[in-house]
Amino acid sequence: MRLQEVGLVAKQPLVYTAKLVKKLSSTTMSLASVHPAELHSSRSSLTTLSHSLDDLAEAACCWGPVHSEAVMTIEELRNQLNCCFTCGVSWADSHVSLDCSECGGYALDRPCPVCDGACGATWKRDLSMSHASSRAHWTGECARSPLKETQQQTAKNSAIAQELSSRMEKLSANS
Repeated sequence: MRLQEVGLVAKQPLVYTAKLVKKLSSTTMSLASVHPAELHSSRSSLTTLSHSLDDLAEAACCWGPVHSEAVMTIEELRNQLNCCFTCGVSWADSHVSLDCSECGGYALDRPCPVCDGACGATWKRDLSMSHASSRAHWTGECARSPLKETQQQTAKNSAIAQELSSRMEKLSANS
């Protein structure tokens, strides 16, 4: 979209960019902007910049083509985040790679890893941690009560201890 098409003429001060943003926001497009470091020196602030649109366009001609391909819509970014950075499968489409550590064998959700799904709880993939560490990370809670599991484990341990004691007594009686 050219500046003349939205009603702005060359050499207008930067203060009129709000008008440009308003006109651009009324269209149905997503827009992200990257500015060169020279425009934001330590001695200036965004409110005191007095560059004209021609100055900005002139600066953009030098670095614009390099960064124009990196601009993504929010939808494209969301789709990319829902994909494995290691093997490239789309978790949003329930695809996984079984031998990929970032996939971890599951797409965006999985059965509880604490009790291997016995509790029926579903854990969600932590996308940030999965991408950052290249290993599957999950958030969720086991629906089984930790107290109940502890009691079951204690009962199991005491039954084993009693069995060992009775066998030790039999061994000592036989010798």
